[in-house]
Amino acid sequence: MQTPAPVSVGLVQINNRFSGQSYLPYTIGLLQAYAEQYATDPGRYQFALPIYKRQHIERNLECLRGVDIAAFSAYVWNINISLATAHRLKEENPHCLIVFGGPQVPDRAGDFLQAHPFVDVAVHGPGEQTFLQLLEAWPDNDWSAIPGISHLDSEGRLVANEAGERLKDLSVIPSPYLSGTFDKLMAAMGGEETWIVLWETNRGCPYSCTFCDWGSAIASKIASFNMDRIRGEADWFSNNAIEFVFCCDANFGILPRDIDIVRYVAANKERFGLPHALSVQNTKNATERAYLTQKILNDAGLNKGVTVSFQSLDKATLEMVKRDNISLDTYEELQRRFMEDGVATYTDLILGLPGETYQTYIEGIGHCIENGQHNRIQFNNLSILPNSEMGSGEYQEKYGMVVVESRSVNFHGHLEKNDDGIYETQMLSVATSSMPLEDWRRARAFSWMTAFLHFDKLLQIPLLAAHRCAGTSFTALIDGFVNADEKHYPLLGEING
Repeated sequence: MQTPAPVSVGLVQINNRFSGQSYLPYTIGLLQAYAEQYATDPGRYQFALPIYKRQHIERNLECLRGVDIAAFSAYVWNINISLATAHRLKEENPHCLIVFGGPQVPDRAGDFLQAHPFVDVAVHGPGEQTFLQLLEAWPDNDWSAIPGISHLDSEGRLVANEAGERLKDLSVIPSPYLSGTFDKLMAAMGGEETWIVLWETNRGCPYSCTFCDWGSAIASKIASFNMDRIRGEADWFSNNAIEFVFCCDANFGILPRDIDIVRYVAANKERFGLPHALSVQNTKNATERAYLTQKILNDAGLNKGVTVSFQSLDKATLEMVKRDNISLDTYEELQRRFMEDGVATYTDLILGLPGETYQTYIEGIGHCIENGQHNRIQFNNLSILPNSEMGSGEYQEKYGMVVVESRSVNFHGHLEKNDDGIYETQMLSVATSSMPLEDWRRARAFSWMTAFLHFDKLLQIPLLAAHRCAGTSFTALIDGFVNADEKHYPLLGEING
């Protein structure tokens, strides 16, 4: 009996580099590790080395040439290069099965699949089980019983299979770190790469912020990976010279055991000298645990600052974006305590949220500074994600949102100059019914001037002195520079123009 030919599989998760370091492709590592553990015949599948970073499209095609199945993990920072690669691959190899998953694939995928007919299957939600089912269905490709996928039938009509139940027992998912999934890639790259890792200790988010595709899409309960796995992965990071660990949990510190996790990583750093940093995203309302986790990380030299994510300080706005169940008092208390401990904090604000006005936005900036934020406010433009509640046309119409497509800039890098001419873009909200375009521009200018004068330290001490001695609000002080009479202050007029 003739042995069936192996199925060649190519996996693609293109990430931005960070300070010259590359992310190990965690998401597709999970897919491969799960398939290799649970496939009926694991030897049937041959996985090519994954594509894990931005490179010329021709190089992508070289890596994928000859594969039977190509699976892409798509998000805002890689969707265009991923689609362009898949399109070219399909032209070269029409029989290759093209699979797209990840947050950038719309849950309502009809328009997406019509616009990109070279994509054979869109996967929605966690993909480990679904991906294996697609592999096992090859080459007959009977997908009728596979939940949580969309595709076009032979007549071009959308077929959307109902979503399956979310996986509650995460212990069945093997770790790509501990299972050796990345060993070949790391060996092949040798000393060419310094690796960053993505780390999950749990999945899910109980909040429903409308600008986020995490909680608003699923508002799910939290499921946890077991502590043996977590300790094993932490040891793997130290033993494999991983300097930077980025924790993907939406609300680190929400579980009592999270204190034990940071203590374990801190102990590893003391024993092995690594990792150098562990970045976590604080839980929203558990003030004491959020404080303790960050205090432990700071004392161990594992963080360079704590992000305090207000997003907005206007109560009406917070209600409209379904963030009103997250206490502002929590953030103010954290900022105060960290300031007393000498721990640097960074504040996140989002420009352009529904309900926010020019006045509430600039007053929020002033309040942050008056509450002790003298290190940095990160002013974020509101970016619309397809699977967030805010991504729906109905929501945008309700709040008068004006959305434009804008070229992306790598937050941790620079404006890209790609030889293949393929660039990533994002959908930005530049106006709402409460903040018309002209006010949005004024708010953007106010944000820039705040960063320039206060956080870049140009006039921080004089501003502090004016505030404390004369009692003038920071909002009024900065507004004076933004709206200075250009006849008397031509340089400021030129800057503001």
